[in-house]
Amino acid sequence: MKLFPERYKISKPKEPPLQSYLFGHRLQASQTKYEYLLEFLMIALARKKNGITDRPDDTMFPIDGNGGNDNIKYYPEARIGLKRFIFYPKSKMEGKAEVDNKAYDACVKALYEHIEADSDIKRQNAVTIIQNLLNGFCAVNQNRSWFDQNMLPVCREAVMPESMGIKSWRQHLDFDMDRAKVDTRFDFKKNTYFCRGGEVYYLHLLSAINEYPEKKNIIEKRLSQMIDSFPQFSYLCSFIQETWDEYMNMDAIPDDSSSQKIEKDPKFIPAAFAKHNAYTLSELENFLCSKTHPFEKMEIFSDAIILQLLRLSYMVSSSESSSNCWVIDVNSRDIDNEEVKKAAINAFRKNEETINNYLYNGLELYREKLNIKDDAAVIKKAAEDSYKLFRKMGKTIGIIIPAKGPGMRFTLPENIIKFLVLSIIPPRNIITLDEFLNQLYKHYGIVVGPDEYREEIKNGTIEEVTDLSFMVENKRAFAQKLKDCGFLRDLSDATAIVENPYETEREGDV
Repeated sequence: MKLFPERYKISKPKEPPLQSYLFGHRLQASQTKYEYLLEFLMIALARKKNGITDRPDDTMFPIDGNGGNDNIKYYPEARIGLKRFIFYPKSKMEGKAEVDNKAYDACVKALYEHIEADSDIKRQNAVTIIQNLLNGFCAVNQNRSWFDQNMLPVCREAVMPESMGIKSWRQHLDFDMDRAKVDTRFDFKKNTYFCRGGEVYYLHLLSAINEYPEKKNIIEKRLSQMIDSFPQFSYLCSFIQETWDEYMNMDAIPDDSSSQKIEKDPKFIPAAFAKHNAYTLSELENFLCSKTHPFEKMEIFSDAIILQLLRLSYMVSSSESSSNCWVIDVNSRDIDNEEVKKAAINAFRKNEETINNYLYNGLELYREKLNIKDDAAVIKKAAEDSYKLFRKMGKTIGIIIPAKGPGMRFTLPENIIKFLVLSIIPPRNIITLDEFLNQLYKHYGIVVGPDEYREEIKNGTIEEVTDLSFMVENKRAFAQKLKDCGFLRDLSDATAIVENPYETEREGDV
């Protein structure tokens, strides 16, 4: 089984686990919805180099003429001062070292002195307002230490790498004596909440753009346009970090101690993901070119990354006899369609059986490479990081119901429908409902109506039935859902069109 990058070398004595080779290194349960997006943007926005470039540059997706992209490195900026200022006061006590108490107080004092106002109270209020404003864009509302917190990507300066404050490293630091270590004595190598899920998606896009380099310019510029939509936030975040750097005299700190010298390397994905390269690029281009509010675009994009990762994972585990189609239970409040529900449950169950078989096939393929001693333990861990994790991810974005209990199956909530319409149909374009359902089937294996269901019967992947009236009702319920979302118009009793109603982002912005 081939990997991308194709010349990836294992740098550690310990081999990655089975599930990494099968679905990409790595997907794990502790990563939250927004952290997939944040991790992807962290890599895309960071300076990076590969085997061709000698020095890091700002390109999002480096092109390797040989198609390998081996030895790629990226260099995110930590911005620990900014992170401490935003999250330190409201985070849990655990992880608050004395050196950080002093660093936080010093940061507030430095900002206070740099704010122009005609009274001390106004300066104090300005610092508090800025802090509360930025803290209001916290990405993860969990009880975490301040260095484990992240902001939503309101600007590129707010996209920061994971940093772990190791107690044994920090508890004896002295703020005045160990100034060069105050912001550098963190572990930037660990992947605790940034579990590489965003990295898997990045590598998929990198592979796709290397195959279709003509798409590089538009994808990079539309992503930049999205993340640079709020220059006010860029100004605030830069003001805080630069004020802190000036106070700490960062220019005088040796380069090898600088917090800017973080070096990270992405791992690998199955080369089989490349089968979806063309679809992924066309979907992303259409979506990014649809003129929506940047916050809404980022919200939908965070769901879309998970949707894409799920589809890729189901796709690579499929075979000619097990296509892993997603039979959708539209789950309309107006129609109680028990036959669709049953068909969707059966299809979901077969999906998971197919993935389980794929794990066992992979076990045999990688047995010698991984030096496997306990088959049951390997399969158990691989299941936890594959189809059991996929359940969690699917429920997070609403495509798997119910949230608890038996009868799991796929559905299409409004947020996912919006992405599907905006990604499959270019801005201000229309297609018929039947063609849209056909495109959903081609892109994602999504089965909503009778025509696609018949196709799967021909493939021998789902149970044959003669009466498909239940799928006709399912299609009708989906059409109503599209209409409720503002994406469908009836031209006649027999013809309905699905439209992307959004304007194209202005060419001048590209």
